[in-house]
Formats: sequence, structure tokens, C-alpha cells
Amino acid sequence: MISRRNYLSIAAIMLVVLFMFQFTNVTLEMWNDYERNENAVDISELTARSSVFAAEDGAALDAARPAAAYIGGGGAIGRMAADWAAYTKRGFVSSARLADFEPGTNLPELMIVDGAGMDWDAGMVQSLENYAGRGVHLVFASLPDASVIQKTPELRDLLGIYKVRAQRTKTQGIHLYGGFLLGGACIYQVEEPKDEERQDMELEMPWYILDAGTKAYMKGIPPGEEKVEDYPAVIWRRSLENAYVFAVNGGYMEDATGLGILSAMVSETTSCTVYPVVNAQSLVLANYPCLAAENGAVLDRYYSRSMQGLYRDVLWPDLTAVYHRGNLGLSCMMSVQFDYSDARHPSQGQFVYYMKLLNELDAEPGLSLYSVSDTPATERLAADFNFMRQAQLEYKFTSLYGGGLDEKDLNDALGWGDLANVRTVVFPYDGGSSVLGYQTEQVTRQTAIADGFAHTYRSDLRMRSVETALAYTSVLVDAARAVYPDSKNDTWDVLSQRLTADVPSSWDNFEVFDPATVSQCDGRIRDFLAMDYTYSREGNLVSIQHTGSGTAWFLLRAPGETVESVEGGSVREMEEGVYLLETGAGQVEVVLRPALPEWRAAGNE
Repeated sequence: MISRRNYLSIAAIMLVVLFMFQFTNVTLEMWNDYERNENAVDISELTARSSVFAAEDGAALDAARPAAAYIGGGGAIGRMAADWAAYTKRGFVSSARLADFEPGTNLPELMIVDGAGMDWDAGMVQSLENYAGRGVHLVFASLPDASVIQKTPELRDLLGIYKVRAQRTKTQGIHLYGGFLLGGACIYQVEEPKDEERQDMELEMPWYILDAGTKAYMKGIPPGEEKVEDYPAVIWRRSLENAYVFAVNGGYMEDATGLGILSAMVSETTSCTVYPVVNAQSLVLANYPCLAAENGAVLDRYYSRSMQGLYRDVLWPDLTAVYHRGNLGLSCMMSVQFDYSDARHPSQGQFVYYMKLLNELDAEPGLSLYSVSDTPATERLAADFNFMRQAQLEYKFTSLYGGGLDEKDLNDALGWGDLANVRTVVFPYDGGSSVLGYQTEQVTRQTAIADGFAHTYRSDLRMRSVETALAYTSVLVDAARAVYPDSKNDTWDVLSQRLTADVPSSWDNFEVFDPATVSQCDGRIRDFLAMDYTYSREGNLVSIQHTGSGTAWFLLRAPGETVESVEGGSVREMEEGVYLLETGAGQVEVVLRPALPEWRAAGNE
């Protein structure tokens, strides 16, 4: 039996606990200013496309600025080379034929050769060797056919190929060695049946055995008991007089993967390299939430729930779990409704509910214009903002999801008065290399590098490459697929397993980079694109100067060395020999020291 004193004590404790919880909820409600968007500014005052650094193709090369040259017929590799040069603030020249290339008095640092489309002979090989002798590093972004390499000994010698073992072979996986791309070593090989759908690497390739003295960065894994040194080479380099010759066996330089491969190659040519990066990691939930209860019959059959119940009770717990486990900023591109031809209307209560939830998570609400009906974009916008005005829901959207919109619809949307504050548009990955840029003079464009539902081996390699080049990633999760499923494979039971298994763990090696919402990323993209920089090294001192007025980030790669001190900024170690520098001033100085055990054994600390 409980005494009166204990009863009163228990009652008092319960009242205190109740008051604390109620007080917390009331406080959160009072301080939840979800109608305010701190990213909403006059976009005419932001850095515009006209301020972007871009080297004019064909202009005379500047001796003070590193430059890249592209030799080939244009196409995807040529576009990738131009994008990489712009991102790394290099000069850029191109020529369809090596014989027509006239660099002038200043030579490029790097010559990117699209070898697959060239007519090879001893004279062309000699011309390239002459450039290498003058200190120009050569990158074979694609190779001639294996039969051409086999019958041209001068070309084999230039590439560092000892012999062509087979003009075509089927490998069972790809081995990426550590120390090249950021993120460490990785083997892209199916070990379990459930991983078979992830294998989309190029497994058929010519089998090249490399000369002694070459260095391999990626190789194919053949079936059988082959020695590792005899594995088919995919990416490698050889020394040639005063330069290096790099070669890529496969189509890895035709999309955004090439950006990181080129940055990694340049880092291999010198003991220390510095280049600017964006430093932003984002998770984009497209078409989440939808404010109207639609597609009821289909959802009842697959989930026994309404659309609103599916979003709230099923998708939300899994998506927020991914967000909390990863180091990614969260942006939700909401759809006011999907079907504008039915009688279902959006819910004011759902809008307020999600806006408060997102604000508590420091997430960003954006807008998606994806639709399952044929209603024009302008009519959809008119309906969306008419709903918000009638409900007295004032919010200035600053980001837009462009998936599913054609160019006309997108331009119409960006010209809509209620979207005057939109500063950036997010797109799914389109297979190209221009992952960051401007959509209009004032609105930026950013690409989601990865699909959260399909983290394949090739997309993992692309992610590592873009992280290497730009310290940037964006993972797209499109909720419309789950709420308008075409089959059982599109239901959340299937999709969530792929999402939760891959997304958080895949970015564990890049936790040093900052999470950012898409509007926060927009600010960093503008500064990154407009900034110019130079750096130099004398002894153990690395000096960096940049034109940016705000915070800027750089990757410093110095294998075998570690940062001793930084003046004018701060440093975070990404991995051994790789550091992320954050600078607020126009100049930063970094002191390096050897990272060898012998250095510490000598009494240095």
C-alpha cells in the first residue's frame, strides 16, 4: 500500500515531467518560424554567370596559369576536359588534330588525347614524345583499338605496354587501388547474388600487360589464378623523359568520372598540389512530401494506406534515419500535388505539418513541379500558389527540382513571379560532366551525382571521382516512384532496402566534407565558380592566394607529408596526405613536414 507521502511525491514528479514535456512542445511551437526562409534574398545581388571564371578556348596560353590542351574530335571527352579545366581554373585549348595544334610560346601542363579516333603512326608518336620531352604530361583519355596498339611498337612503348595478351577478355571485377581517388581502395566485384544488379562496370576490355616501371591505379580482375601484376590494366602511368604518360583503358573519361581521374593524375605528377573545391554534401528528397491524397486505389493495394499516411508513417522514418546516419544536408522538394486533373486538393494541415518538421531538422523546403498529368507548368504554378494564398501560407521558395521538366517548362517556371527568389535548380544526373554551373544568368544548376535507389559500382566510382575533383556530392531520392509505383519493384519495401543499405555507408569516407542544403550549396557554387587562385611552394611552405571575398575551400594533396601549421585558415585531414583547407582571407600559408617514422625517430614532434 502506497503511503500518502509517497503518493504525493509520485504525483508531483508526474506533474513536473508533464510540465517539462508540455513546456518543450509549446516552446518549439512558438520558436518554429517555418514561414521564414533565410536563403531568400534578392538574387540580382548574388554572384551571376557573367562573373564565372572561364578560359577562352583558343586564347594564347598564359605562362603564369597552368593550362590543359585537348586533342581530338570533341564529343564527351572534349566537353569533360573543358569542364575540368574551368573547375580547376586552368587555361584551355583544343585541336581536332595533333598536326594542327599550335600552343605558341607557352606549353600546356597537360595534354589530353582522345586516342580512339586518331590515325596512328610512328610520326604521331614521335610528336607526342617531343611534347613529353618538353615537360608536357600526356593523358590518353581513350585508347586506339587493341589491334592498332599490337601492330605499332612505338605506340606500345609510349603507353608503357609490354604486350597485348588478348584483344578482348572478360574480367570478373575491377580493382581500384588506394591513394588515387579519394575514399580509399575498392574492389567492384560481385561476391553475393544480391550484388549482381550493382555490377555495371566495363568488364570486357583488351588485356594489356604493362612494362616494368609503370604504376597501375586500376585493374581488371580476370578469372583464374593470374598474378596481380598480370591483371588487365585499366588506368596506369609510365615515366617518359621529363613527363608522365597516363592511359585509360575504357570509357571512364566520357562523363563526370573523368573530372576526378584528371585531378588525381595531376596530383601524381608532383609532390604537392592544391586546387579549389565546393565542399558540400546534400541529400535531396524529390517530390517529398505531396500535399494531396491521390492514387488511392493503387496505394491501398500495395500499402493499405493513403498517400498522406504513406508519406508520414512509412517513408518519413526511413528517410530521416538515412539523414541522421549520413553527413548530408537535407532538402525536400515538395509537390503540392501530382495530378492536377482530378478533384483531389492539397491540404493546408499537411503543408504546415511538414514545414514545421523540416524547420526542426534544419532542412530546406524546395518546390517540385513534377506531375503525372499533362497540365502545363504555368497552370500548375498558378494552382499551387493560389492554394497557398488562400491558406495564407507565405513562404519564399529558393530552390526548384527540375526533374521531368523540359526546357520550355523550366524557363516558364523560372519566369514566374512567385518564384522570384529561386536561386538554384537541382537535376538528376544526365550522364554528362557539367555537374555545376548556371541555368540562367542569376540561377545556378546543380546535379545530383547519385541515385539513392541505385548505388551501382559505376555510380560509386563516379561519386568518388566527383568528390576527388570538387568535394561535392548530391544524392537524389525520388519519392514519386514509391507513391506512383509501376510494379512491386517500385514499392517502398524494395526501395527502402536499397536506400538504407547503401547511402549512409557509402559516404563514410567523406565525413570531413560539410553537409549543406541545396540553397547553402548554391552560395558555395557561386563563390567556387567565380573564384581564381594561385599557389606556390618553397621548401616546406605552401602559399595560396585567391580572389574570393568569403570563405573558400581547397584540397591539398601531399603524399608522405603532413600539415604542421596553417596561417590564414584551418585544416582538416581527409585521409593520409590529403587535407581540406578552409580559408577566410585572401591568402593562406601552410607549413608541411615529412610524415615518415624516421622523422619522428629523430626526436621531432
